[in-house]
Amino acid sequence: MAKASKGFRTEEYDCCRRTRARVLETVRKNVLSFPFIQNVVCATCKMVLKVRVYNRQELEEV
Repeated sequence: MAKASKGFRTEEYDCCRRTRARVLETVRKNVLSFPFIQNVVCATCKMVLKVRVYNRQELEEV
């Protein structure tokens, strides 16, 4: 992906994908009410990941 106009990184690294997968697995197991909207910071590279799940069907497709 290309960089945003202000120089912010927009691409996800492998560490970001692992963090997102971990959060989505937690949501899949523990969250009962939707929408689930949360910003998560990647522990390795400190990028802020926006996690947005609006219903259970959308979660199962990810």
